[in-house]
Amino acid sequence: MRKQFIKQAIITAVIFFMVGATMSLKAQQVPLFNQYYNAKSLAYPSATVFDQSRQVSLVFRDQFGGLIGSPRNFALAYSGGLWNKMGLSANVTSSDIGFISQTKVSAGLGYQLFGEEGNGLSIGAQMGLSFFSMNEDRVNPENPADIVLVDLLGTSGSSLSFDFTASYRKGKLGIDVAIPTLINNSLSDDAYVRINEDNVPDFIGGAHYALGLNPDLTFIPYAGIRVRETIGAEIDLMGELQFRDKFRANVGYRDNYGLTAGVGVQLLPKLLFTYHYDFGQKDTPFLADGFNEFGLHLRLNDKEERENACVAGGEAVVNRIVDEKIFDENLVSPEDRSLALCYLASLETGKRKEKNLKAEEAYQALFAKVKADELARQEAERQARLETERKEEERRQAEAEEKERERLAEIERLKLQERQRLAELKKEEIDKALSLATQSVAFNSGSATLKTESYESLNAVAKLLADNPEVKLALSGYTDNTGNAANNLRLSQQRATAVKTYLTEQGIAEERITSEGYGIANPIADNSTAEGRAVNRRVEMKIIQL
Repeated sequence: MRKQFIKQAIITAVIFFMVGATMSLKAQQVPLFNQYYNAKSLAYPSATVFDQSRQVSLVFRDQFGGLIGSPRNFALAYSGGLWNKMGLSANVTSSDIGFISQTKVSAGLGYQLFGEEGNGLSIGAQMGLSFFSMNEDRVNPENPADIVLVDLLGTSGSSLSFDFTASYRKGKLGIDVAIPTLINNSLSDDAYVRINEDNVPDFIGGAHYALGLNPDLTFIPYAGIRVRETIGAEIDLMGELQFRDKFRANVGYRDNYGLTAGVGVQLLPKLLFTYHYDFGQKDTPFLADGFNEFGLHLRLNDKEERENACVAGGEAVVNRIVDEKIFDENLVSPEDRSLALCYLASLETGKRKEKNLKAEEAYQALFAKVKADELARQEAERQARLETERKEEERRQAEAEEKERERLAEIERLKLQERQRLAELKKEEIDKALSLATQSVAFNSGSATLKTESYESLNAVAKLLADNPEVKLALSGYTDNTGNAANNLRLSQQRATAVKTYLTEQGIAEERITSEGYGIANPIADNSTAEGRAVNRRVEMKIIQL
């Protein structure tokens, strides 16, 4: 029991010693310069969302000064888009920090909460598994202190960590923040976890902005902060100049690592080489001699580009088959056939074998469809010609029928004109006869009895009505102004009725004649003379239908 207590006390003392050493040494786990510009997934898995291409980065950092205990870092990082709004990162890093070596395997996912096309807000989470061990190159098995240290800590340990990050993009502005080791649980020895916590920032973040100086030159300034409970806040200020995406130059300042300068060269279209040098901070142990950092960054788009080229070329082949109406597959070269199958397979879903089988079926169906479409086109053209001929024949027939209608209409117009002329003559004749009859019909004063001299003209009217059965007659009776108005109105009606009765007695249908009395109204002669009164005692006859 006592030995266990002593051992625990010694471990606690060693941990406090490590913490103190870490504080005095300004924390020796160095943030790799490449994480700011070329390999953001090392620190921010959320940033992978905004770069859907895939990349592998290899970074090595060392002093090369031979100083025992100086930090050394190695990182292998992968980043790439999963789907439209997701990104994946995977890292393997190793760090030699004093007498402890750490290897960390981590994987992270990023998800875009909102925004499109490289703009918006994303969050990321990263799980990491760390393996700690004593650095055999720096632990002397003959040194009693090192032997005690190994006995207290053991030769190895491990921990599980969880990081949370967030990234924001708006046009040329980018902001990234992270809370590393939000969760850091020991899987073996708490001492190693405590060491890791003391060397990893509690918070990191930064912002960058791309300034287009001219079409070939872009400047990207960056300002960031690292916060650790052990030493407080550390500021990072730097900038990168990019020329035609082929050459890069960096300069900056990071707390505890001093002035930084670096270059980048695009060795191959997909391979970028970077070199950075931290000049170090003279008054800080292990950091005074400066650091060299090398990076290789390989874009893994070759396969996708080949597939895209294959799909694009295949689409062109398919379009040519359709446009040129090629329905014999023997007229297509084997190379074009392969491209077409590649394109058709890209349109299918399922496993590769299933997609290839469906593509082969679609390829065969393409020629059958082209042939069917060509036959349908030819038939459509034939039908169109027939339809045009039919419409032309209908047009000619319609023109002939229209001319015939116009000829018949002209004949009918002439006939109607002749009928109207004859009708006018007949009307004039009838009106003349009725006018004469009106003048010839006479009554004695105060009487509705026709005078005998009226019969001849009324007989003529009866004959005219009999000869023209379409004619209807309106009789209007009038009186002179002798007597009172009421008696004259009644007398005028009786006179009109007397004329109607005479005509019906001559065989004219009663419904063809209307009679109405108007009294002393509408005199046509002077009622102050006997002659004028005789004229006003009349029955006017007018045609009401012809």
